Amino acid sequence: MTPRERLLHTLNHREPDAVPVDLGATATSTITRHAYMRLREYLGLPKAEPAILSFTAQSVQPHADLLELLRIDTRGVKPGGSSTFKGQVTVEGEYEFFFDEAGIGSRRPREGGLYFDFFHHPLREKEASEVLAWPFPAGDDPGRIRGLREECLALREAGYPVILSQSIGRGILHQGTALFGFEDYFTRLYQEPGLIDQVSERILQTKIAFYDSVLSEVGDLLDVVTEADDLGTQRGPFISPETYRTRIKPLQARLFAEIRRRAPHIKIFYHSCGSVVEFIPDLIEIGVDALNPIQVSAAGMDPEVLKREYGKDICFWGGGIDTQQMLPRGTPEQVRDEVRRRMDVWLTGGGYVFATVHNIQADVPPENVEAMFEALDEFR
Repeated sequence: MTPRERLLHTLNHREPDAVPVDLGATATSTITRHAYMRLREYLGLPKAEPAILSFTAQSVQPHADLLELLRIDTRGVKPGGSSTFKGQVTVEGEYEFFFDEAGIGSRRPREGGLYFDFFHHPLREKEASEVLAWPFPAGDDPGRIRGLREECLALREAGYPVILSQSIGRGILHQGTALFGFEDYFTRLYQEPGLIDQVSERILQTKIAFYDSVLSEVGDLLDVVTEADDLGTQRGPFISPETYRTRIKPLQARLFAEIRRRAPHIKIFYHSCGSVVEFIPDLIEIGVDALNPIQVSAAGMDPEVLKREYGKDICFWGGGIDTQQMLPRGTPEQVRDEVRRRMDVWLTGGGYVFATVHNIQADVPPENVEAMFEALDEFR
């Protein structure tokens, strides 16, 4: 099979010739910049700066030479940014600062900093009139699709699946918390529900405009689109399932229905960290095809249970090895054993794409990344 055939067979719950493997096709199934540069050096590849997928997380889009060396099946295309917004990093004192096109500010320590963390939430404690007047980015800005068709065509002709590596902004819930800050957002979610619902609707409309533009340009070439909205923590749901079902799920359902209206063939990849087992039936109901990253260390995220209960209705994309403890702190042999154990479960009945649990972080030794792929070779 070609890599594209292999992935589409899997997403359609048919047995492929081998497990499809992802690294770098999405902003949540890749590797961070520091780990990537160390891995390239370890593998004897020339030094090369990668494209950044998520600025705050410093996750990258790997170069073709590394993807080919590791026999990665997936390929992502990154939408462009606004043609009018020119985001730049500024330096002041001990920090580097960045403001995105929504006005959300993040910063990173100049010495030893790995990631950009939120520090400025533009709608925090703002009056309702200021919140409603806040300018949202234009989802259909022409800069977002510039050069996208040529990139998609090249991947399709090479036999790779074409995956839109990210959407605009964050998910509806996550973008809200970034705009207001956690405390202010969740307080207002209950005390000013009408205001938060209006903000959520504007986030949704921005995304619909984005997909209308992208799918008009490359909908015939895309195989997968990616959405992300964290619903779980390490120990349980991020918000109550009842709140999710009344305030967030209906908006997600409208978004996914709009995507399917424009491009019925497209598969929807959905990312949420943490313990999301309570939400999986909801995600299946609203049309999610593949769930990522399958955080096996979180409460209730037992691969055997997930596979048994939901494996016929949704594909699992991730969960190949724990990135919190095993991949950074295990020995290479422990890493190999962990991959073998996970694969014995995930591959039962198909419907599985190998990826790590979220991105490979800066503390992961390249020897362990090599060991992970060595063990994976036994299954492909």
